[in-house]
Amino acid sequence: MTQAGNDTEDNCDGIASFAFCCFGRAACPITSVAGDARSMDRAFYRPQLVRAGWSVRRCTLRSLQLGKVHNARGIRQANLQLAARRRFGRIGCKELKGALLLLLGFSSVSGAGLNSYTDLIVKDPGAIPRNGVRVMYLGTNGYQFEFDGHALLVDPYFSRVDLLSVALGSRLQPDMARVAEGMRHLAPKVDAILITHGLLDVPIVMSKTQARLIASDSAVDIVRRLPDAGVSPKQCDAVTPGDVRRIGPWKIRVLPATHDRLFGKVPFNQPETHGSGAPQRAADWVCGEPLAFLIEVGGQRIYIDSGGTPAQLPPHDPVDLAVLGMALPDSRARLPGALQRLEPRYILPSHQDNFFRPLDAGFQFGPLTDFPRVRRDCEQAKRGRLILLDYFRPWTLPKK
Repeated sequence: MTQAGNDTEDNCDGIASFAFCCFGRAACPITSVAGDARSMDRAFYRPQLVRAGWSVRRCTLRSLQLGKVHNARGIRQANLQLAARRRFGRIGCKELKGALLLLLGFSSVSGAGLNSYTDLIVKDPGAIPRNGVRVMYLGTNGYQFEFDGHALLVDPYFSRVDLLSVALGSRLQPDMARVAEGMRHLAPKVDAILITHGLLDVPIVMSKTQARLIASDSAVDIVRRLPDAGVSPKQCDAVTPGDVRRIGPWKIRVLPATHDRLFGKVPFNQPETHGSGAPQRAADWVCGEPLAFLIEVGGQRIYIDSGGTPAQLPPHDPVDLAVLGMALPDSRARLPGALQRLEPRYILPSHQDNFFRPLDAGFQFGPLTDFPRVRRDCEQAKRGRLILLDYFRPWTLPKK
């Protein structure tokens, strides 16, 4: 082997060792694979890539044997690393590099909690809801909206699948204990579940609540391919932008949306599902067509999406509450334009928690988020009051 080859292999050894040592501390946003470095947001991702050694061209299984257990999580951590080494032995160098960079880039940054922003946190003072729409944050981009004994769910996700399982293409399944704990906070009657993107826990929640699903064709197709979920086809309502649904007191307008890019690419960006079997791994839960929604009830209007790009802004339509995904640079870049169009009374940044951490570990900002910038942009826009919600702490949207 040439000296250049040795240097490359040694560099990869360092990446593997650091990535696996950091994994025990990983707390980061969900799914993607590393894309083309040239198409990345360089100002944001460059420090991560330089530290990772993006120029690595060859990786060997020997690299992975340097991963060591360095934290007190003991046997569970050791088993995770052992499983990782075994699976890495079965994938090629390109996939190996992508997975290692993913682990490294996400795990090398630790997020802050809400303690620094107590002035922005809102919640109801007591258990009795006031007049208006009651909003409860479920984590990630999940919400429950309640009004007059009725409830809507948006993007419920409680399992919080760990990063390593996603990066290695492991089989994904809902964590039933976490789903049950999350559902304990939900209203007894749920009229419908709206999906902007993402589905893992949705079939379970549907089967427990018997709620109607309002989602894109690709999302509905995935649910129909889960024969053991206990979901009736009659519960599934495939919608496209421009559609309007009226359910109980709710009027729901379906709007177009785009998905943020991660490392220059939309994660799992297949427009349609492939094959006829049930989804097994992260890539099987395709992104499909993202959606946004404008919800009207009791004289109040709520806009919600899970993120996007400046190429697709919300409609020129004033709202009382704007729930805007802020996980990645694309979403933050479109924030000023979105606020100008929506003119919200309240602004709730969403999809910015660290959703590989279990919900019971508490709120932590994801390492690819930038809430100080979000706060600064909101202050400069002078369009409504910026607020934050903690997990399962309801807040009632005040009427004008």
